[in-house]
Amino acid sequence: MNISVTVNGKTYTRDVEPRLLLVDFLRDHLSFTGTNIGCDTSQCGACTVHMDGMAVKACTVLAVQADGANITTIEGLAQDGQLHPMQQAFWDNHGLQCGYC
Repeated sequence: MNISVTVNGKTYTRDVEPRLLLVDFLRDHLSFTGTNIGCDTSQCGACTVHMDGMAVKACTVLAVQADGANITTIEGLAQDGQLHPMQQAFWDNHGLQCGYC
C-alpha cells in the first residue's frame, strides 16, 4: 500500500505492508531511530511521536493510518543543532528515559 507522510517537515512516500507498525516504518524505512521500541506493548511510551499535533504511541498505530499525517519525532525537536527546551532540561538534570519517572 502506498503512503505519504511528512516527518519532521519532509515528505516521504513509500510502499508498505498494510500491517506495518508506524514505529517500524519510522525506524526501518526512514531511519528515525530516536523513536525507540521499549516494551512493544504500549506501556512505556518510548515510541511516542506527535502525529498531527497529538502524542501517539507509534507501536499502536499502523503506518497506513498515518497516511497524509504530519509527524514529529524526537529528531525533529532540535533546530539548527540547538536542543528543544525539554531536551535541554533532560540533559541539564541527567534525566534518562528509564530513570525519569
